[in-house]
Amino acid sequence: MSFIKLYKQSISPLTRFVFKKLGSDPEVADIIVTETFSAAWKGYKTFKHKSSFFTWLCRIALNKIADYYKDQINSRSHLIYPTLKKWSQIEAITGSEPVISPEEQFVLNELRDKVNEVLNLLPPQKRKLLWFKYYRDLSYKEISVVLKISPRAVEGKIYRAKLAFESMFKKFSNYNSN
Repeated sequence: MSFIKLYKQSISPLTRFVFKKLGSDPEVADIIVTETFSAAWKGYKTFKHKSSFFTWLCRIALNKIADYYKDQINSRSHLIYPTLKKWSQIEAITGSEPVISPEEQFVLNELRDKVNEVLNLLPPQKRKLLWFKYYRDLSYKEISVVLKISPRAVEGKIYRAKLAFESMFKKFSNYNSN
């Protein structure tokens, strides 16, 4: 059966499936369904027919939903990393360094000091992972090569390191404000 026929048969049931899993957000459901069919199209030649096409699509959709939620967690993370790259981009565009007030510089320095203090409280392995990701700006794949573990393992370890950092940062902030 051609992919187009399978697509036409599966689009409505898959949309309902994704919609239920996401808790009725139509825009996100549409994005997930589109990404699912895109991934299915790319991988159709490797589909081994050990399950139905729809079951295979649902598995892809579940992976896309998991990726969506991970992206949401990462985008809402309170981890602050150096802005030097952004500063250099502004400098390249404008021809001069961005102008910030002395108060803003003071707050930035205070925040940087607090972040460094909290990072130093983390176990060395977690600190190293965050350093690779946010200070060296390495991808999960690049970090996996350095640490000789899979990119998925790196992703999970960085996620847990960010949670530890965030928790420690909140405790540290509460402790210093009392």
